[in-house]
Amino acid sequence: MSIWDIAWKDLKTFLRGKTRVIFSILMPIIMMLMLGFIFPKTGGSYSGNIGIYSQDLIFNAKVEKLLPATATNKMIFYNSKQDLIDALASGKIMVGAVIPKDFSLSIALNRPVTMDVIPSPANPQAGIMMGQMLVGMFGQEGASNVKQNVQSNLINADGTPFNYYDFTVPGLMAMIAIMSVMTGLASAITRERELGTLDGVMVTPISRGSIVIGKVLAQTIRGFVTAMIILAISWLFFGVHFTGISLLWTIFLLLLGTFSFIGVGVMITAAMKEQETAMITMTTITFPMMFFSGVFFPIQQMPQMMQYIAYIFPLTYAADALRNVITLNVGWNFIWLDVVILAGFAVVTSLVATFTFQKLTQD
Repeated sequence: MSIWDIAWKDLKTFLRGKTRVIFSILMPIIMMLMLGFIFPKTGGSYSGNIGIYSQDLIFNAKVEKLLPATATNKMIFYNSKQDLIDALASGKIMVGAVIPKDFSLSIALNRPVTMDVIPSPANPQAGIMMGQMLVGMFGQEGASNVKQNVQSNLINADGTPFNYYDFTVPGLMAMIAIMSVMTGLASAITRERELGTLDGVMVTPISRGSIVIGKVLAQTIRGFVTAMIILAISWLFFGVHFTGISLLWTIFLLLLGTFSFIGVGVMITAAMKEQETAMITMTTITFPMMFFSGVFFPIQQMPQMMQYIAYIFPLTYAADALRNVITLNVGWNFIWLDVVILAGFAVVTSLVATFTFQKLTQD
């Protein structure tokens, strides 16, 4: 047998799996189309409201004189910093600015002054840009033709320095936990099917629901352990801060986000006869999800059609809820919709997987 005979044998084996061939062809097509349309064609402009919490009474009285009308029309004033943070969490404003007590006096005396700027966790790029625009407006030359020295200090809601990792880490937590579970399902179901051990489980006196629940439980535990490792690394090496409440919400959301995908994974892997086919199919589904769900860059910067597609994926809601919990330290009032959608997706897909598992695993 020659080298070419061995190569041809492997190719024929690959071509026998119609599903494997179809998804192998679809994968590059989906990737190229997705990456070609998902990114905005131009730099675009940022729009949205600016939240202001001012500790300076003089500023509140003279803000209309300090800034042009086009700027003040976009401003919403809040009575406390917590109200400002709540507005960021609910999406009412794109950026929050905290005006210090000596702001007006420093400008009058032409002294340097710094204002805290809190970008939106949903779209930090837009928030940072709008914060810079606001600082630039304050720093324009006034009536005395003296340019004011106004600077911004980018911070998180808890006062810690802001960096872009604060935006990416919540989505990365959910994504890595979910990906580890989805790949694990290929071994848990399809690999067992290839070895024949799944047939042995199916003939035992146990309900199909119990089989599915057992596999779901095993993969949920696996996803939870992975998520805890990610959480620890984020805290130790990247400065992500957690309070007691935000830590509990983070753990809960990671578990719920992982669980919401397992039903889909069970159905996909149970329908595949070979592990390789299951892996290719899972990759074709999960890889685009990483880009559409706003893990690496904000959904708001995608073209409109791509934004509609993004909200089909549960990872979008898991990432959004985790950002609000970790970055803004808010709770149920601001993440309830994400939680309801994730729970609904988990229940529906798990029930469908339970009722179809035996049929899918039959040859």
